[in-house]
Amino acid sequence: MRFPRYLVWNFVKMFLIVVIGAILVFALIDFVGNIKTWLARDMKDVGDYYLSYLPYMLYLISPVALFIAVIASVGNMARHLEMCAMQSSGQSPFKTLLPIFLIGILVSVGSYEMSELWLPDANHRRFEIMETNAQKRKNPRIKEKQNFTFIDNEKASWYFKFYSGSKKMGRDVVLLLRDEGRLVERYDARIVRWIEPDSNSAGYWRMEHGFHRVFRKDGTVSVTPYQRESLLNRLNTHPDDLINERQLSDEMDSKMVKQRIDVLRRSGEDTRVMETALHFKRSAHWMNLVVLLIGAALCHRYKRSGGLSQKFGVGLLIVFSYYILERIGLKMGENGALTPFMAAWISHYVYALLASVMLYRSFRL
Repeated sequence: MRFPRYLVWNFVKMFLIVVIGAILVFALIDFVGNIKTWLARDMKDVGDYYLSYLPYMLYLISPVALFIAVIASVGNMARHLEMCAMQSSGQSPFKTLLPIFLIGILVSVGSYEMSELWLPDANHRRFEIMETNAQKRKNPRIKEKQNFTFIDNEKASWYFKFYSGSKKMGRDVVLLLRDEGRLVERYDARIVRWIEPDSNSAGYWRMEHGFHRVFRKDGTVSVTPYQRESLLNRLNTHPDDLINERQLSDEMDSKMVKQRIDVLRRSGEDTRVMETALHFKRSAHWMNLVVLLIGAALCHRYKRSGGLSQKFGVGLLIVFSYYILERIGLKMGENGALTPFMAAWISHYVYALLASVMLYRSFRL
């Protein structure tokens, strides 16, 4: 039991050192890049921004940190023949490294849980803090729309002259309601507002200052003016369907992304980007385990012909090519060259197979 504890402690210690150091460097580079912005802002905004940025930095850094930690800890033990001593006692290389592999699985699962529970809210706060500076011009966040239509489903279609996502209010609105493809009602409203849910009712839309037309089967049309008319329990449209304040997949968990895909499908829009993002949310975290396996295959056995620095260089080349293939796959999925599932998983399949081959050969030697 002493050796597994010794192995795990060396690995975890090195992992924490790399993570802390990488986060500090990451934050410093970002701070210097945005120094003009922060000079004009309160220190509270700076603190809130980097506190919200911390989960995303950890999410990005963890695969490389795992690789460096396994190379530095296990590789150093192999160089001092500690791994050879365990294997000469009759213990297989796989069983010796099993505690490290279990840590890789835990980190992968923890990364997924973090991306579902903490990362969306943290990224949303980070984007909101940066919204009022120069980055807003580079990547504006949509708060208002003009002259657009929205098809909620086969029964409801909207046209807005203007809509404000922050106020949840639209002007010069036309709402068409259908029954089995036949137009049965039309609402024209100067103003439409979203009334927030309370203890007595769910949220609903309220039409103000307009006309309500009913189209009967006999061809006649009735027109009724109104000052206010509530559409309680008549529509499934939610303000987030029109303008979602969380506009990037990084700000959403899997459930939110699925809901956004449903909205896009109902309105007839392209869903490839969001579908690729959904599959990526499920696949990205296994990179931690695959990279760890590659690192273990490279360094667990001592060889006179190749030093630790050479293995580190080869491993970094493999890891960064992994990142590159992953990004290429995502772009191909967004452009339709690959299915969203294959776009998100192909890099993990390729490098998981490579890690398996490398481990098999290193264990057999």
